[in-house]
Amino acid sequence: MTEARPDLIAHWQDLNAQADAGTITIPPDVAAKCDAACAAYLVHLAKMQAQATLLTEVKSWGDLKSAQDLQAKFLRLATGTDRSLDKILQQHIDVIESMRMLFRRYFDETTATDEQTSANITALIPGN
Repeated sequence: MTEARPDLIAHWQDLNAQADAGTITIPPDVAAKCDAACAAYLVHLAKMQAQATLLTEVKSWGDLKSAQDLQAKFLRLATGTDRSLDKILQQHIDVIESMRMLFRRYFDETTATDEQTSANITALIPGN
């Protein structure tokens, strides 16, 4: 019996909606650190994706049926199914990008607020 897998994209979309509604907040410094970790992990996943493409370049394993069957099995593990490596890596990337949307909002909003406050203060200075 297979265990049901959680929908991580939906989970992070829900957290983004909660952040929009103001029911959750993340301190900007924490959000920045989480975003940096996500960015580093995305680089790692991109490397894995590039390496995984090499798995699809299959050379002949010989004329025996067992060799051809094994070759086909490894190719299916690499690409072409919902459970193949290329799809799983892309799912991970999609989740991490959804996480980054949540984290980035906090320091993007802080930057926008800082810029607006600076503009307001500058407007109050005589001679401007």
